[in-house]
Amino acid sequence: MPAQPASLERETVHSLLADRTREYLLCHLSTVDRTTVHDAAERLAAWSWEAAELATRERDRITVQLVHNHLPRLAEYDVIVYDRSSDVVTTGPNFADLEPYVEPIEPPRV
Repeated sequence: MPAQPASLERETVHSLLADRTREYLLCHLSTVDRTTVHDAAERLAAWSWEAAELATRERDRITVQLVHNHLPRLAEYDVIVYDRSSDVVTTGPNFADLEPYVEPIEPPRV
């Protein structure tokens, strides 16, 4: 895989922010710097749903999306660092390129 540039191009920033799940994940990371897949999925589901029963279903769906789509894509551009063995997600070297475009969202009650 070719090395990523030191900073992200404008088109890449727009592409990465175009998905609501990725945007919410980045908003969450802007307030905590470190999370787990489970915690991130639970918080994203709580932002999306009110009822606990729906939130559980939504959390499972979001977990699959995070692991198979969003986390690998963000890691490819060094926006996050994703350790599959521990399920820990941290901000990466290019996170600062996206941070001006993500606003912290009021944390849901989990």
